[in-house]
Amino acid sequence: MTGVIAQNPMSPKAKPKGFFRGIRGQLLLVSLTLLAIPWAGYLFIQETETFLRQGQEQTLLGTARSIGNLLQGRSALFPGEADRSAPLAGSVYARALERPIQLDGYREDWSAVLDQAQNYFPQPSGDSTDATRPSVEFDLLAGMRDEYLYLLLQVRDDKIVYRSPNSIRLDRSDHLEIVTDQADGSLARYQLATLSPGWVNAHRLGPEPGNPYPVDSEVRIKGEWQETPEGYTLEIRIPRSLLGKRFGVAVGDVDDAESRRLEGRVVTSNLRSSAELGMIVTPSSKIANLLHDLEYPDARVWVLDSAGQVLARQGHLQRSSELPETGESPPQGLMAAFLQWVLKAPRDDFRDDLARASQLKGEGISAALAGEPATWRRSTPDQRAVILSAAYPILSANQALGAVIVEQTTNSIASIQHQALQRLILVTLALFAATSLLLLGFASYLTRRIRRLRDRTEAAVAADGRILAAIEPGRQYDEIGDLERSFSSVLGRLAEYNRHLESAASRLAHEIRTPLTVVQSSLENLDQETDPAASSRYLGRAHEGVRRLSRLVAQLHEATRLEQALQHAEIEPCDLCALVRAAAENYRAVYPQTGFETELPTDPIQAEACADLIVQALDKLVSNAVDFHRPGTPIDLALTTQGDRAVLTVRNQGPPLPDTGDRRLFDSMVSLRKRSGDAEPHLGLGLYLVRLISAFHGGSVGAENLPSEQGVQFSLQLPRS
Repeated sequence: MTGVIAQNPMSPKAKPKGFFRGIRGQLLLVSLTLLAIPWAGYLFIQETETFLRQGQEQTLLGTARSIGNLLQGRSALFPGEADRSAPLAGSVYARALERPIQLDGYREDWSAVLDQAQNYFPQPSGDSTDATRPSVEFDLLAGMRDEYLYLLLQVRDDKIVYRSPNSIRLDRSDHLEIVTDQADGSLARYQLATLSPGWVNAHRLGPEPGNPYPVDSEVRIKGEWQETPEGYTLEIRIPRSLLGKRFGVAVGDVDDAESRRLEGRVVTSNLRSSAELGMIVTPSSKIANLLHDLEYPDARVWVLDSAGQVLARQGHLQRSSELPETGESPPQGLMAAFLQWVLKAPRDDFRDDLARASQLKGEGISAALAGEPATWRRSTPDQRAVILSAAYPILSANQALGAVIVEQTTNSIASIQHQALQRLILVTLALFAATSLLLLGFASYLTRRIRRLRDRTEAAVAADGRILAAIEPGRQYDEIGDLERSFSSVLGRLAEYNRHLESAASRLAHEIRTPLTVVQSSLENLDQETDPAASSRYLGRAHEGVRRLSRLVAQLHEATRLEQALQHAEIEPCDLCALVRAAAENYRAVYPQTGFETELPTDPIQAEACADLIVQALDKLVSNAVDFHRPGTPIDLALTTQGDRAVLTVRNQGPPLPDTGDRRLFDSMVSLRKRSGDAEPHLGLGLYLVRLISAFHGGSVGAENLPSEQGVQFSLQLPRS
């Protein structure tokens, strides 16, 4: 009957399902941990950027402190400081105009600074007419160019009432009043009103407040009036020769063309008193010259008066080049373009909302004007840049004349950070790709070796479990090489064990066949024999065959019993010298025809062992020596030490071991004895039991021929306590 071995669906040849279940996929997943390196680099770059920004803030504050100390005590450079009675809060800021203004009543010439206009709306004041809240407000822009002061008023008025042709008074219509001081301390008042949109003339009023009648025309003051959807625009030009130190304007509002009653006025400051009249604040050329000598690259410096109005400004925030200070060119290529898209680079084409500001406000500026240094940062309206600012007060007699503001973008730091991140990502991607390829190649090399080992192992074992061939161990000294050598050793031992089983079966059959033949022949002869004496002889031979079979079974049972006893044996300290000495006395009594000599040290030799098992092993060695010793020669028992081991030696004079016989001598059912067919059965289990006992104690057993091949020596090595 032929058996069929079904193939296991989970056999070793079955490949793992899915790439990431194999070694290559798992190593590739493990390589993802390399992403922690760029993340740590990114955090480090972020921390570095924070430190650089803090350093930049301190540098800006130091720059502001230096400029503030340079201007400290120079009160003559600040308007209103020489005459503290002039209120800066009601001042009109007149910036330096970069190009001529065409008087046409339109805003195109002012487009660059329209967002910097000062807004005025109705507020109650000491003037009774100002207590009303007319439905009018205006934005005021002022500028100086050559010898003229230019004004642009954008008035929001829901009802425009023009001057009546028959009226002498100018305050019976929507009008503009201009007030300035004179050298003698009096006030000069001018009113502008028009019959219709277009050119408008000015008339001078009497010096006393409230006088509505014009004294004469002032042709040097010229203007243009144009209507707008919200009201009207008035563009004025005034010679600087007509202006004093103080200045203010008022917009009068008339809504009813019949009654022509003045509904109220919106003023820049109190126009009734020269002490409360505001000033014309203009940029200081002296301060500008000082700042020009202290120009800082990629930075902007402001000098403010005590009201936060700009007296001087120097520098620009936009850099002339996108490149960092190192001068290195940015990386090129498709990958660099991708990184530029992913990592937004800092840009210098941001919208600077304060580029033309006439007055600066904020908590940091308020703190500086109060005498405390401050730093802050802000983003541009288009979120393309971050601007760092540092403010430092300008002091004089423990009072703040103004403040110095130093601004600079973080683009230089951001550019370095951006390029560092680009390089980090590029290097990381390159290293990750190279490492992944190396890991994948190395994993492929390992899996190929493992598959080869699997195939060689499967080819070495037949389907019925027989060992067909040995595995040649590899020369690699890594774990897979160790595995190959282990497989080679295991298969070698399995092959020997298979050979042992095969030879043991034939040897056991041979040993059993002899007594069985004796029993069978004796019984057959006994069945045919009638002579009682002969029958008795045949019956004795049959009993002898049965006893031999019984001894064979006993020997097999002894080996099995010993293997089971080893599982429950107890280890305890024992003196090997005393044990060998007592055993030798017993052997002299058991084998009276054989002499025994001992070589024992004077000091005890302690060992952690099971004394009964040691005696049993010694019995097997002595029994083997007695069987093979030359009659008339003694058997030597010796006990010595070698390092941390005790060596028990049994020597006998007699035939030597055959060549290569010592390697198989301690295997089960191996016997090299030459005997006749009716000799005592000997299965070779005695030395096998000795090997089991020595292995149980962590020792070893060996056999070798004595010099000149006059005998054999068996050595049992045991660990000492």
